[in-house]
Order: sequence, then structure tokens, then C-alpha cells
Amino acid sequence: MQEPTLDHRQANPHALATIMKASEEGQIVAHQDILDDRGVKLWAKGQPVSRELQQRLLERKLREPLESCLRAEDGVTHHDLQVTAERLLAELPALRSGVGPWADALLADIAHLPLHPVAQLLLTAGRSHSPQAHDHAVMAMMLAGALGIHAGGDRYQVRMHMLGGLLHDLGELYIQPDYLHDDRPVSPESWRHICVHPRVGEMLLQQQTDYPRELCRAIGEHHERGNGLGYPLRARQVSWLGKRLAAVETFMGVLSSQAPDAWDHAALAVRLLPSEFDEVAAGFASQAARRHGADHPASPVAVDADQVWARAQSHKQGIQAALRASWKLASSAEPRLTAAAGLITPILEELMRACDALGLWAPRHLLGGSLHELHLANQELDFRIQTLPRVMCWLDERWSPEERLALDDVWSALQGRQAELEPA
Repeated sequence: MQEPTLDHRQANPHALATIMKASEEGQIVAHQDILDDRGVKLWAKGQPVSRELQQRLLERKLREPLESCLRAEDGVTHHDLQVTAERLLAELPALRSGVGPWADALLADIAHLPLHPVAQLLLTAGRSHSPQAHDHAVMAMMLAGALGIHAGGDRYQVRMHMLGGLLHDLGELYIQPDYLHDDRPVSPESWRHICVHPRVGEMLLQQQTDYPRELCRAIGEHHERGNGLGYPLRARQVSWLGKRLAAVETFMGVLSSQAPDAWDHAALAVRLLPSEFDEVAAGFASQAARRHGADHPASPVAVDADQVWARAQSHKQGIQAALRASWKLASSAEPRLTAAAGLITPILEELMRACDALGLWAPRHLLGGSLHELHLANQELDFRIQTLPRVMCWLDERWSPEERLALDDVWSALQGRQAELEPA
């Protein structure tokens, strides 16, 4: 995938629109004179921004990054973050279970987080644009901090976790909103834009703030996986903090369902493929699931045993058929297809091993108490089967029609369109 760029000489139209919207609700002013690349003053220091400035910025190149030239005078503060965190803890039982015994310590630590003016400006704009996204950031801050404490981190490391959770999605402000908030299935065009937001956030903070490089890098990795999947697919070697933020992002995705068994699902999601996340994340999720079950006992989710077992068998046959198609791909004369098979095959093999280890493909009459776990595993496998082709297909955007057809054989098998034709 082509490396995204962040040209500070040109105001990003999507971030600019969000900042301008926020200026209608609060005071955003020029911290210094805003000059174009020829030195012509576009806006004077101390002057509140307006729609007039927006048009000028879209027409000119800038001498300094716009974000560094602006300040949110009455923007997001430490107190605001604390109030939001307290509200979310009161409203969301799953968050309370995740944060567990460390809630008071984390709430107190918010006051000590360094809020760089650029980060504060973008948090302010993001809150104005989407209060739900701001809640997501604060929730991630608290869960990441709890994970840092669970991992035995010192105060500095815990605060790094918290900042990473709070700032991880700032790059989304630079993406056309239609791609992020479209209820339709994600199209290839949308995916090309969405998947670069971690890297955009990393570059933004690295270029315009004094945050540690390891924090900026981790924000760029918060959708990566240790087995080389995820996005934006920069490397297989993910940093320790990047792994933690990726785990938090996974927790958040599962917990958003607000299902009674969401923490059970989250615990399964981070342990399904051992190469994706470290043991710390799996242990944290398992403990959160136990706390949640103890504090909020609920009746087991009603599921149809025959349907759950049949779905598991379909997954098994699909993964086996996809493996055979991937092995065939490995013998291709096309180097890029061979390389793709080299990434796909280990993932499929690990999926097979993980499901075997969980005992999820036992004969129907032996399901017994594992029915609920099998139901959750089916949900997670559905998600993996949906996302794996999307990620892989955009690993290289230059696939020829013939190469795409060869890859489609793998995806068709994985998604079950050929499973009924394959022996179990």
C-alpha cells in the first residue's frame, strides 16, 4: 500500500472543516500570524478563526502547519476528560469491569497527562464534530491505562498507555467523513482511505508535537497485528505499546455491542490467534470477563445448538478449502502471488490450530458446556473471514485481473462459497 503523506503546507480540507465547526461553539484563535508560503499574512495573531479564513486556507499553501498556528482557548481540558471518564464509568458496566480496581488511580492520573496544544486543538474539534467519537477516545484512554497497570508498567508507561488511547484516532479527522460514517458495507474505495488513518495520526503527532517517538509510533500501529495483518500493514514487528493499543482497539470493537457477554467475546478475540496479541492482553481480558460476570450475573445467551454447530462446521470446511487454494497459490509463477500465499497460509493454519485447541469442532454430541464459547468463536471467525480478504487485497493495489482471480479462489473458499463442494 502506498505510504500516506501529510503535507503541512496545505490545510487538510476535512480537518479544517471540523476545526471551523468547532470554532462556532468555542474560541479557536490564531496563536501566531498565519502566513502563506510567500510570506503573505492570511490571518493575524489573536484573531478568532472564521469561514473567511477557511476559504483562504483552501486556496493557499502555508509556511507553517495550520494546527501549530491555532489554539483552542476554551477547548478540551483535563477536567473535561475527567468528567467524561466519570460519566462513562457510571453509564457503562463493561468499562467499569475493564478498569476494575484502578478506576480512582486512573481518574487522578488524567490531570498529569501532557496535552500538547495541537492534540488539544484536535481533541476539541473532534468532540464538537462527534461526541460519540470523543467518548470512544476517553473510554480507550481508561482501558489502555488499566491494561498498562495490569502489565506492571510504571507511572510513565501507564500515562503513555493513557495518551495512546486518548489520541489513537486523531488521524480520522483527516479522512472524508463519508468513508467513516457510511452504514453500507465498506467498499474498496472507502477502505483505501480508512486504513491510512493510523499512519496519518502518527505522522501528525510526530511532526507537530513533542510527544515521545514511541508514543507516535504506537498510534500508527493501533490496528496492526503481530502476525503481519491488520493495517496499514507497515511491518510484522509491532512495538510493545502498539500491541497494547491494538488490543484496546479490539476490546473497544467488541464492547461496542454492549452485549452481556462482550468481555467473554473480547477475551476470546485476543487469544484466538496467539501471534496477534501478547499474553498480557489475553490475561487482562480474561480477568475483566471474570469481574464482569461476578458483578453482573446474567442468564446465558439463548442460542440454537444445531445452528451453532453447523456454522462451526461451515467455518472448518471453508478454512480447509482456503488452505488448499492457498497452497496452490504458493506454487504460482507470479512472485506477488507467491508472497501473498506466504502471508495467507500461516494465518489460515493458525486459525485451524486455534479452533482445534479450543475444541470447537468436536462432534455435535460432545458440545456440552462449550456451546456458548463456540457461539462466540463463530462470531469472531465471521469477523476474521470478512476482514482478511479486504486487508490482503489492498496489501498491493496493483493486482492484475488474473492475480485477483487467483486470490478470489482463496476468498471464495474461505467464505464458504465452495465449502459445500469440499470434503470435510
